[in-house]
Amino acid sequence: MAKKTKALSGPAKRKYFRDALQTEPGVAPEAVKRLVDKFDAELSHMRVRQHASLKAAGNSAKAATPQAAAPATETTEPVFDPHAFSLVVVMTKQGADGLRGRLEAIDSAAHLKALARAQHVAIDAGIDSPADLRAAIIAGTAQRIADRRAAAS
Repeated sequence: MAKKTKALSGPAKRKYFRDALQTEPGVAPEAVKRLVDKFDAELSHMRVRQHASLKAAGNSAKAATPQAAAPATETTEPVFDPHAFSLVVVMTKQGADGLRGRLEAIDSAAHLKALARAQHVAIDAGIDSPADLRAAIIAGTAQRIADRRAAAS
């Protein structure tokens, strides 16, 4: 008998982690958010078996504490998706200025680093300033496009 698995990435992966962690007794909502962010940054995709126990536990935990779940979702900031747009596609179609415009909308240095890591753009790990990270991402994306072109010829 074959095991049924499901591929998860992006928001579905984050939802899986959040649901799994919220069903654990004694895990604070702040810890859930921190752990979901950490797992999301570390794993690009994953395959999961559909566990009925997790689904049942998740449904009962949500039904048992609807007041506790509501305030946590209201105070959380929007989730950053490092795959919301492709650095290579934006650079190819709109150039460095178009990519700079997209990167200007991202204020957090951690989000910029997560974007570069998720899209396999090499940047210096020691850079912490958002402005310097944006410049490094643009340069790294240009290098990645040049490497692709060189490999194709």
